[in-house]
Amino acid sequence: MQDQQTTSLDNLVPYQSIPDKFPHLYSKKSWAWAVKQRQHNGLAKAFRKVGKNLFVNTQALAECIDAQIAD
Repeated sequence: MQDQQTTSLDNLVPYQSIPDKFPHLYSKKSWAWAVKQRQHNGLAKAFRKVGKNLFVNTQALAECIDAQIAD
């Protein structure tokens, strides 16, 4: 039986705020490139589109980054 993770609204943040929230991980320029290339760099799973707005699930982002390190 798999544990299902619950996504909380607290985990969803506008994608533009990630460099401000986590400056030690991404500069604004590197984050802009990561967002554009999200389908190719393994980060697509962390993004959610709500209407016309793009959000990032910070928990899923951490899992994507962790998976990249493990590879």
